[in-house]
Amino acid sequence: MTRTSKPSRDLHTFGWSARSAQGAEAKGHIQAENAELAQALLRRQGLQITRLQRIWWVPTNPIRPRELAQMTRQLAALLRAGIPLVSALQMASRSASNRPLQELMNVVRSDVESGMALHAAMAEHPQHFNGLYISMVSAGEAAGILDTMMERLAATLEKNEALRSRVRSALMYPCAVIVVALAVLALIMVYVVPVFEDVFKAFGSDLPWATQWVLNLSQLLSQSGWIALPALLLLPWLWQRLQRDEAWQRTADRWLLGLPLVGSLLRSAVVARWTQTLSALLAAGVPLAEALGPAGQACDHAVYARLTEHLQRRVSQGGSLSEAMAHTGRFPDMIVQLCATGEETSALESLLARAGALMETELDDRVNGLSSLLEPLIIVVLGGLIGGILVAMYLPIFRLGQVF
Repeated sequence: MTRTSKPSRDLHTFGWSARSAQGAEAKGHIQAENAELAQALLRRQGLQITRLQRIWWVPTNPIRPRELAQMTRQLAALLRAGIPLVSALQMASRSASNRPLQELMNVVRSDVESGMALHAAMAEHPQHFNGLYISMVSAGEAAGILDTMMERLAATLEKNEALRSRVRSALMYPCAVIVVALAVLALIMVYVVPVFEDVFKAFGSDLPWATQWVLNLSQLLSQSGWIALPALLLLPWLWQRLQRDEAWQRTADRWLLGLPLVGSLLRSAVVARWTQTLSALLAAGVPLAEALGPAGQACDHAVYARLTEHLQRRVSQGGSLSEAMAHTGRFPDMIVQLCATGEETSALESLLARAGALMETELDDRVNGLSSLLEPLIIVVLGGLIGGILVAMYLPIFRLGQVF
């Protein structure tokens, strides 16, 4: 058996081995402020510690949303087949391909065996099970239809991941082309342009401003490029640190929404996830005021998460969801109208699902349009940059030919 604890960026990680009350060997990782507190936490779990060691570097092997959706689908099938919950959790953990997911399910199974409800056991790990997950599992346990709720949850997770994949696939190709092109331009500026500079020095005449500008940029990259390389290597670490800052994340998401082409694409993807998640929660029997919180978390966007908190307050105070959505100005008019119709006809759940489907269709159209537009745009921009460098390098040669 392996156990783990909820990670925290302010705690230290300890690797441990122990024996359970039944004499079974157990090992895993735990996070605590110091070794004494880690030992106390392990003893509280009924474990006899045989080894406890500080781990200074823990390799990251995160649980991907697709793997969590597959596990949810498998758990729903096991419950549908009449397998008891504890046995289903044990079978799901054994079949998990990801070691962290296997450890996570072992911890959840152990907590359920000790008498804890499934949604409460999952709530101990909010970094893996978000508000959407906990709300739907809790609704399924309360209504006695946990297998049905798990199937709906798996379908919702799969839809949300499919939307993210579409956006990533639309942006992956242009980003890769831009990175490769910038690398090629940097190599030209560092290794090719200095060769022309040696030739120009033999001319003994003034250089055109464009040529001089390219030479100055080449010298800057050659002399200071080694400083930029460590900075590029630190970008992933810096990006993770910034993502933990809610204010910075909200500013970055707001800036991305304001971009001409990417902003509309991101808005379609986020609103589609928001409507699908809210529809699934309402279908599970979660009240609207309670369902808005998990929906805001599931949309995975700081701006819309903040807007959803505003919507939740308005609805809790007796206001209309559609009017609150229209007041924010961040939701398409079509979605607002469908929500208004759903509130009037008491069919908000089905109309939100239809709105999500319409947003998916709009997202597909935007992805196709963006892909067809970005490819020639990138070619024109990169061709202009490379062509500009070539013209700047050959201008002195053209002038020399006119003199002779």
